[in-house]
Amino acid sequence: ENKKIEGIKLVQCEEHDWTDTAFEKVKKLRILILRNTNLSCRTIPLPEQLRLLDWKGYPSNSIPSNLKKIVAFSLRHSPLMLEEPFQNFKHLTYMNFSHCESITHFPSVSEARSLRKLILNGCKNLVSFDESVGDLPNLTYLRASKCTKLRKFPSRICLPSLEHLSFNWCRRLGLFPDIVGKMDKPLKICLKATVIQELPDSLVDLVGLRYLDLTSCEKLGYLPSSLFMLPNFVTLKVGGCPQLGGSFARFRESLSTTAECRPSLETLHFSHASLCDEDLQVIMQSFPNLEVLNVSSNNFVSIPACIQESSYLTSLDLSCCLKLQEIPELPSSVRKVDVRHCNSLSANTTSMLWSQVSREINKLQVVMPTSNTKIPEWWDHRTSWKRGRPQDLNFKARGKFPVVALAFVFGEMNYQSVGLHLSIESGDVSSAYQPSHNFTVAENHVLLCDLRLWFSDEEWKRLDAHVEHGNTWKTVEVRCVPDIIPVHWGVYVYKKETSMKDIQFQESEFVDGLYSEQISNWKKSAEELAIASFSESLKTVVKNLKRLMAPREEEQSICLMQQDEDEDEEGESDMEA
Repeated sequence: ENKKIEGIKLVQCEEHDWTDTAFEKVKKLRILILRNTNLSCRTIPLPEQLRLLDWKGYPSNSIPSNLKKIVAFSLRHSPLMLEEPFQNFKHLTYMNFSHCESITHFPSVSEARSLRKLILNGCKNLVSFDESVGDLPNLTYLRASKCTKLRKFPSRICLPSLEHLSFNWCRRLGLFPDIVGKMDKPLKICLKATVIQELPDSLVDLVGLRYLDLTSCEKLGYLPSSLFMLPNFVTLKVGGCPQLGGSFARFRESLSTTAECRPSLETLHFSHASLCDEDLQVIMQSFPNLEVLNVSSNNFVSIPACIQESSYLTSLDLSCCLKLQEIPELPSSVRKVDVRHCNSLSANTTSMLWSQVSREINKLQVVMPTSNTKIPEWWDHRTSWKRGRPQDLNFKARGKFPVVALAFVFGEMNYQSVGLHLSIESGDVSSAYQPSHNFTVAENHVLLCDLRLWFSDEEWKRLDAHVEHGNTWKTVEVRCVPDIIPVHWGVYVYKKETSMKDIQFQESEFVDGLYSEQISNWKKSAEELAIASFSESLKTVVKNLKRLMAPREEEQSICLMQQDEDEDEEGESDMEA
């Protein structure tokens, strides 16, 4: 039957008696997938008819030259050296050599003109690419992240089909190539943590550029004004690039006032950049179409009043701006405000944020410190955690699901992501909904959220249907996931949407002084724990102090590393497909 076999897949196969004639009889073999194999034979001739070779841990240091019909290679975690150019591979469209640590130079692909996808993530000794890589008419995807010794990429590129280019964490790569010819495909470029100092003026030819990530490029000192005027450019991430403030000022000076020439930028991440009040005003005035703005961990004291003109803005991240005091009234389009660790906020600002959450038109979510903050008396329900008797926030509703805002005040806790789980109970029927968003909170912070933000219009209709069923009182419960007990929580009812006759709260007493008493008791408990197990507690204290001192950096680092870990596995899923 060997003559009929066209595909073989082996997973976790350990054979020590394979010979160089192992595939001699399967002459029609077109697909060969080997994963987690342990073969003693280092050289195994492969059938000439092979189209796809996916061999994780391929044992040889070279690719067989007889595979003239091959379409796709995936030879990750192999001892390949790639000392010879890719000749006679005119059908080749896909190559993945990730984590092949013996590769120091990627050779010529001038005779592999059909190549569409090239992946070399984690090739730690890769230093350079052949210039021919910059002249592949069909290349759509090129990723070489975490190649920590990479210094040289082609100085000029003409890649008209390119849609994705990534050199994240290539910490020695300092030159971005000149662009030759128009590149109008939707394009995403990722260059996190490289040592690139500037981008070429020829960037104007990247007509299709939509996304550019230069996070933590600390030496980057210049962005050409032409970048911001690219017609499809909507996302820029330059967090951790402290020398770039001047680029925005220069761009503002050259900006045309006509609507036709306004930049299309919608998302800007510019954290850890030492921005002052003037820099922030330039940004707000220069990009009227901004929807997402992250300027966390900066030095400004106030948000300019012109933010009220940002009618498209939906998300504003100001976390860890330690000097921030004043925030003006925000446009009604804003849905999310993050002011974690902004401990200098004025009482007027915190009062304004509470007020904006209570406006039915806003649909707003806010995370902010609890200093100078209590759940206002004009909220419809306020209650406190009672020692020895943990309880969830719950209320009863009838008719329709009530339109409300929730407030949760958190005491001592680790810096972490918290989900809120909502359930509706009616007799023996129980329906539970998990919100699509988690909230990153820290100790001594308050979370305010309009419940309508959790659900789509269709999901809200289903909530209404559960409460309407039987026209009886239904119990609604909200709890934190994981099980974290807030110090206080409260509910505000939007009266234009929900009648107070259709919602009931449990009777409770709210004592304003209880919060400080609970904090004091918890500190005593922590001291007792430290006495009982000093060594373990000290480690925890040091860890938490580091998180509090640099919470944003830790969160950003974890997110970036997780993204890159996901990137490494992408090639495998591609080949499986």
